[in-house]
Parts: sequence; C-alpha cells; structure tokens
Amino acid sequence: MFFDYEMVLSTEFNGGVMDTAVKDQKLNNDGGETEPVRLTDDLRAYLHGEGADLVGFGGVDRVNGAPEEMHPRRYLPDARSMISIGVHVNEAVCDLIARHARKKTNPPSYHSYQLFTLVMINRELDRLAYLGAKYLEDRGYQAYPFPANVPHLPKPSKKYPGGPGDVSHKHIAVGCGLGRLGWHTMLITPRFGTRQKLVSIVTDAPLVPDPMFEENLCDPEACGFLCAKVCPTNAIPMDTKRKVSFLIGGKETVYGDLEGWRCRWGCSGMLKCTGGYRNIPIPAEEPTEEELLEYKSRIDPWQKRVVNYVGLVPYCGRCYAVCPAKGSNGTD
Repeated sequence: MFFDYEMVLSTEFNGGVMDTAVKDQKLNNDGGETEPVRLTDDLRAYLHGEGADLVGFGGVDRVNGAPEEMHPRRYLPDARSMISIGVHVNEAVCDLIARHARKKTNPPSYHSYQLFTLVMINRELDRLAYLGAKYLEDRGYQAYPFPANVPHLPKPSKKYPGGPGDVSHKHIAVGCGLGRLGWHTMLITPRFGTRQKLVSIVTDAPLVPDPMFEENLCDPEACGFLCAKVCPTNAIPMDTKRKVSFLIGGKETVYGDLEGWRCRWGCSGMLKCTGGYRNIPIPAEEPTEEELLEYKSRIDPWQKRVVNYVGLVPYCGRCYAVCPAKGSNGTD
C-alpha cells in the first residue's frame, strides 16, 4: 500500500493532527479509497502473519467506564479504535502447574512456566504491538502501542497491589470481542480458555469493531470455585456476592472481588508452592506499602538471581492453569 504524500502536503493540520475526515480517505495502491473494512481485514491478516493467535477490534467508547488513569484516550486523545492481540502460551508448562495445584504439591520447577508464559511471551507481544502500530502509522494514522507487562506505577497500593499497567489488556480484549472475564478476573476465550497473554494498541484509524462475545464461559459454582480452592493465599472469594460488576460495550462483566495484596503475595514468589525458594508467612491483615517492601526483602537472594538473569518473571499462576473453562486444559 502506498501513501499519497502530495495529499498530505496539501492537507491543513489542526495542531499537528491530520483532520479525521481526510485520514479516512487515504489512497490505496489501486487508487481507491481505504475502506475501513479493508484496512481492518488487512491489519488482522498482517498480525496473524506475524505470529498473533488472536486479534480483535473494538471502539474505544466500549471502555468508557475505565478509571481515568487507565483510559486509552489518556494516551491518545483522538483514539477511535482498540486492537487486542493475544498469543497462546505453552500448554504443557501450564498443565504441570495445574496437576500440582490440584494435588497441593509443589511442581519440580517453575522456570519453564516463568519463561514461556511471561518472559518470552511479553517480548513477542511487545514486538506485535510495535509492528501493528507501525503498520497503521505507515498509512498515516496515529497508533499507540502499550507494553505487555510494565506497570506505570511500580509502587503498590491498595487499589493496585502490583502497580497498574497503562491500560488493562484483559478489559480491552473483552471490548474487542475476544472473550469474557472469568471469576478469577482473567480473560477466557473460546479457543484457548485462559491460556493466552495479551497486548493492546489504540489508534485514530476507523477500524471495524468485532461483535462483543456473548457466551458465558465461566460458572464458578459449576466447577466448585476451583480457582479459589487452589489459591494459596485465599485471594479469590468463594461467594458470588463478593463480586465486581460493570459494563464493557454495554454488556455486563462480572468477576470476583479479589484481595489484591493476597494475590500479589503468591505472584511475587513469596511461597514455595508458587515458585518461591522459601515461605514468607502471610500476615492476617493487609500490610502497608512499607511493610510489604520489608516482607519482599526476605525473598531468598538466590531466587533474586533468576530475575537478574531473565528479567521480570511470574510466580503462582495456579488459578490460571487449573481453570476448566472452555478452551483450557485445566481438567486433565
């Protein structure tokens, strides 16, 4: 596809941003106008060709209920469309965690889970986000890629125990029609269940939104709250009254009201059963930010060497791995 630079040079800009109506009339190499359907289909095919397993599109207005600090238009004020990209994680390493979570035993190693469900996957997702944004910017649109897993506020808080990301990839994925959120708060898709990782792009390009996914993929009572049962820190409630409910794209989204700091305890590798090298007793009440840092200082120094070798690594993942939802292998 070639860009008509003469048209650009003759276009009036408002504050350095090309007028939206003009943007929607980019010229293709065949001399015709870029139709939103064609642009959407071509971008989807391009991302799949680069290795994406899941690609969905949605209007930014579908997530208008997002907190101000995590709304996509905070980063791109003229954003019209969202793109959600998913990569399937390795099934065997998840199955290992699932088997031991159900037996209440410690897996022989967490290293493959750490590498092939986060470290390597995040690099691939960041690459796809960059390429997708570049694809659109090469065609004259603005496109803002978000990192797969980097908190913009590293300091924990009661609201965001791990530090919030720039946006919530899983909520954007729901808004792009890829699936629904489960009781454990993670995205469930009909193809892979919980076993994908996500990244997002927002753009002012007029992409055609995919329909919202309608089917309910999670019934916590039907599986006996399996995700809550295997949670070593009791972060996930076993009472459907303890829930969070809001709208994405006009559709109700419901999941469990997790105790985030408890979840973070396991995900930070502070227990042997979640991949840590030693058990750091969890307190009865939520620690302050300073107390949490003191607890984290007790992590085995040899464990910290793994992080120094490969970067940010995940721990726990027990609810993620055992989820029996459609598309997952958590029931083997």
